Amino acid sequence: MRIDLARLHPGPPVLAEVATPYGPAVARWRGDPADPPGPYAVEWTIDEDHAVVRPAAGPGPQIRTDGELLVLRGEFDGDGVLRIGTAVVLLDLPGRPPGPLEIAVPREHAELYPYTL
Repeated sequence: MRIDLARLHPGPPVLAEVATPYGPAVARWRGDPADPPGPYAVEWTIDEDHAVVRPAAGPGPQIRTDGELLVLRGEFDGDGVLRIGTAVVLLDLPGRPPGPLEIAVPREHAELYPYTL
């Protein structure tokens, strides 16, 4: 997913304030703590053990913050892929049926891994 890094908050953990095509987010930054603001391509990792998973409460795709939580809303395929618009987040949710899904996770348990295209 393409994001715009607004700023990093020193940690531990280092938290990133970012803008995504689907809304604002705050998540753990797994790049260099000295990375400058600007555009990045990132991969999301969600710690399912700390997440609350429920049917989506409204239309998606959407990414937002709710206090100390990061909320991701998209379409789950039943095989471990949550589609948030054109972005893909891999999840380990065995037995979860396909359909609209919302995941709320403490922001330090949602990680952003920047990579170069």
